Amino acid sequence: MRFRRKQTALWTALALLSVTGLAACGGGGTTVAGGGSGGTGVVAIGSMTKGSVKTNNVNFVASSTAKIRQEDNGVIVEVQANPANEDRLLRNGMTVKVKGRINDNPATAEVEGEFDKIKPEPEARGRMERKNTGTNGIDDFFVNGRHVFTDDNTAFEDRSVSGTFTVIAFDNLSNTQNVEVHGGLDDAGNIRATRVERRNDNPNDDIKGTVSALVPGTSFTLTYGAASFTVTYPGATVTPAGASVVNGSFVEVYGTFTPGTPPTFTATRVHIEDLEDVEFEPAEGQEQRVEGYVSGYSNDLHNFLVGNTPVDASSAAFTGGSALDLANGVKVEAEGHHSAGKLIASKIEFKRSRIVLEGLPSGRTATQVTVAGEVAAITSITDDRYSGTGRMRVRGYEDKSGAIVAERLEDAGGGGGRDVIQARVTATNGSSSLTLLGTTYTAAAGAVYQDVNNNVITASAFFAAVVPKSATSPGTLVKIKFNPGTTSYEEAELEN
Repeated sequence: MRFRRKQTALWTALALLSVTGLAACGGGGTTVAGGGSGGTGVVAIGSMTKGSVKTNNVNFVASSTAKIRQEDNGVIVEVQANPANEDRLLRNGMTVKVKGRINDNPATAEVEGEFDKIKPEPEARGRMERKNTGTNGIDDFFVNGRHVFTDDNTAFEDRSVSGTFTVIAFDNLSNTQNVEVHGGLDDAGNIRATRVERRNDNPNDDIKGTVSALVPGTSFTLTYGAASFTVTYPGATVTPAGASVVNGSFVEVYGTFTPGTPPTFTATRVHIEDLEDVEFEPAEGQEQRVEGYVSGYSNDLHNFLVGNTPVDASSAAFTGGSALDLANGVKVEAEGHHSAGKLIASKIEFKRSRIVLEGLPSGRTATQVTVAGEVAAITSITDDRYSGTGRMRVRGYEDKSGAIVAERLEDAGGGGGRDVIQARVTATNGSSSLTLLGTTYTAAAGAVYQDVNNNVITASAFFAAVVPKSATSPGTLVKIKFNPGTTSYEEAELEN
């Protein structure tokens, strides 16, 4: 069947899946109970952008009964997905949960999807503290005891008392102002913000976490990421109705945060998240998409987390990098189906194209290091595991300004004395030259070429697979090896 087209601003708004790219993959055309008819049921979570909706050949439209679920100041309401509500409740950078369908038998190559429900999912609301302007666009602050980092992909807006929005910047924010933060936890337990919204309507403080040390009806310890504090909740409303707070519950609490040593939180409402959001939980075999930061990874593709979701990527295809680039603290999108409590991934997409530099470091300062002739920024999010001697490997990404931002510094063995660069190709002559990170490298005599499976291939086969970065292509990811101080590569390998 073909899904009915409904032209509303919202489902143009859900380029959401920037997030999830809700394309059919697996699923076999099974209609999931509660997911509607004529398509494969799907649930997803990730950050959204407003604009036209077309990603991974999927066009998204609202179902005739599509609802936006709003949860603010502890009150849950559902409103119709109309243009006014869409513009008010769905903004750039928001983390959203989505439930709907994808067309499993499209009449054309253009796959369509329908959404039944969407829910914005902030990480925290509260007063900004300890605002700090960092380096290379990595700025930070605290809210409700949580350390928040922003970068060049973070959206900033001001929300007036009447609910109108104005684009602002990090510099426009000040300590003690109320902010709403969307994003995800990294492996160090920090919030990496995709959106920071200054709120002038004096909302309740709001934070999530896992319950421990429960004194029923009185208090508990709330832990989320790197922060823990005591929550007192005598007389607080617990939802859904009839639910109880128990140790191990993942909850969202509303009330008042009080900084101090230690900090405390006085709750007026406690939501049991697993029960409140049960309709957004995937059914067995259902299509599932999740965007977030990798944690719990120990070189085992069968077991790690993306956000809070257990993932098995042992059979996944990787885009924007390879399995070797998977590491704790790296942001990815996992796509696949739900099975026995895990997302069995058919695809892992790196949200930032992976840049790798290897070689002897030079010119290191507190804010940058030069490796393989390239300068990488060292920021407050850089995980420095380099021993201080020998070859260094820099893992990171290229930001919107073209600067390389190091996410991790580590020891790099081997290499045969050669430098290594992995990056997107921005130009090529189609036979011997590759431009990476602004530098053009040419093939040395006898240069060896490899495909994505490390099989040796001809130069013509290699360059036939190379597409330079453009408005319509992210560029082919390649890895080259070359002697330090030269621009002649001896090996070139396709990475995706």
